[in-house]
Amino acid sequence: MDKKRIIDWPYFIGLMLVPVIIVAILFLYAKIDELTRYDPAYFTEEYLERYPSPGMVAIGLEPVLREGDEDAMQELLGTRRGIKSIEARPDLILVFLLEADEKYFHYLYFDASDYNRVLQYIKKWNGRYIASKMDLYYYMDSGQWKVVAGPLAFAWWSLVIVFTAGVFVYRRSRAAQQKRYA
Repeated sequence: MDKKRIIDWPYFIGLMLVPVIIVAILFLYAKIDELTRYDPAYFTEEYLERYPSPGMVAIGLEPVLREGDEDAMQELLGTRRGIKSIEARPDLILVFLLEADEKYFHYLYFDASDYNRVLQYIKKWNGRYIASKMDLYYYMDSGQWKVVAGPLAFAWWSLVIVFTAGVFVYRRSRAAQQKRYA
């Protein structure tokens, strides 16, 4: 007897795993990027002595952000690939260390010309403190991905459950209708 399934469980489970698979792919990308991200030339003894604390990097960031100096920013980032362009903000000042978590120090800068706040993130890597650009690697490494991925995954799972429940109700009522009129 060929009984038609009311819920296609492999399809349902596959749809429920989509957010998990996407996050796993993004983590894999971040880990692969980490292997070639940093330039060993920026982790010599000279740079280790120049940036022994996150505060030294934060102080070094202030003139770089004021002038828009891409070469100096490359040194502070320590990466192989630098930033494409930095907008010069001549009225930018370092305010204070806003927060520190297990991986990153969050420094707040203030632009007096337009009253904008600028956050810069600093972390320790290979014995030296470096600035971090806000890219996919930063979001995956810092845990900021949870702020976006959690609500998106919840919305996705809710939609999958609602649509699966709708299909379940439709197929049950259809089967009951066929049984009644057969």
